[in-house]
This record gives sequence, C-alpha cells and structure tokens, in this order.
Amino acid sequence: MAQIEKADCLTMEQAMAEVGVSRGTFYPYLNYLNIQRHKFPFDRKAYILKCDVERVKQFMQKNRG
Repeated sequence: MAQIEKADCLTMEQAMAEVGVSRGTFYPYLNYLNIQRHKFPFDRKAYILKCDVERVKQFMQKNRG
C-alpha cells in the first residue's frame, strides 16, 4: 500500500468548507461512507484524502431530494 502524503489530503476544516456543510453534518457522512481520518507526526489536525472529499460531495448530490 502506498504511503499517504499530506499533499494528498485536506484538513477537516478545509474539507467541510469545500463541501459546504457544518461539522455536525459532515462527520455522519464520513462515518456512513467509512472514510478514514489521518494524522501526521507533529501535527494536531486530522486530514482526509481529497478523493474522499469528492466521494462525500457525490454522495450528497446523489441523495438530495
């Protein structure tokens, strides 16, 4: 498996801003889609992959009434 680089990820705050939802809305989507959060040494922030942010966007668009 390839090593995950910080450049391939967005912070949780950046991801929420890109999707356009609040933390209370965003986290249930991550849990439902089984999206893993990543931490890097000497960094307190949590990150998710950019491709996973796109998965959340697509899921939200597909499931909006």
